[in-house]
Amino acid sequence: MTTIEEVLEGARRCVLALPSRSGPLLSPMAFWFDGAAVWLSTSEEAVKARLLAREPSCTVYVPAPDGGGGVVARGLARVHSLDDPVGLALHAPTVSAAMTALAVKERGAIGHYLRDLPVVPRTWLPQRRVAVRVVLSDPVWLAAPTPGPGVAPGLPSVVPADVRRAVAGRRAVVAAAGRADVEVAPAVWSAGFALDVAAPEAVGEGEAPFTVDGTPLAVVVDDDGGRPSQVRGLALRGTVRDGALAPERVTWWRGFEAHTADVPAPDDDVLTLPD
Repeated sequence: MTTIEEVLEGARRCVLALPSRSGPLLSPMAFWFDGAAVWLSTSEEAVKARLLAREPSCTVYVPAPDGGGGVVARGLARVHSLDDPVGLALHAPTVSAAMTALAVKERGAIGHYLRDLPVVPRTWLPQRRVAVRVVLSDPVWLAAPTPGPGVAPGLPSVVPADVRRAVAGRRAVVAAAGRADVEVAPAVWSAGFALDVAAPEAVGEGEAPFTVDGTPLAVVVDDDGGRPSQVRGLALRGTVRDGALAPERVTWWRGFEAHTADVPAPDDDVLTLPD
């Protein structure tokens, strides 16, 4: 069996889950593990950078390369940016070494990034980046549910067709539930956004949040695409209803652009097929 350390050291991407007033925010990201923390890089304009600067608590999910599950851990983040010149100066050697290690690990992706340079937005350029260190605590292994019979759900029509096609048919997702204390786990979804979740133990008393009607819930599914300009993915946000996600908002991304829209209420008279 693959160990937790092997997953953290060998995986290329993680999913960062952040709490917000409206529910969990999910973001797939490249990372480097230093033995105690994951290092990430993002735009200083990104919502996640602003959220982490205000509230450092988060959750990190690192999927195993074979897709059989992944590692989930609570995290405490520190954003290293020009807004904190003293902290940046004190930690400059560590930050520089970590970003170099991340660059070496992602050298193939960086080569693709350079090929895409003519279409890279200003906010994605190196001088507008921040380094994020997330110290992990109590990482645990969660086995992914085994997909049963069924099909992937039809995705909202407000999402562009090319994005829907990129992730069509994928039943394995990452799910996050809660508002202030976000739980994250691998899941399988089926028609109607029904979820089978490898839920960790409930936080405090009561049921696991994935099963409590009205709990804020989000799922994310994406396709790396091989080049930054070819990345496609989406995150659906809503609430738990009868063991399924009742979607309310969708954020999709392709390349360097991202958009968010409301999800229209389903029309019961229309048969929605998977893309």
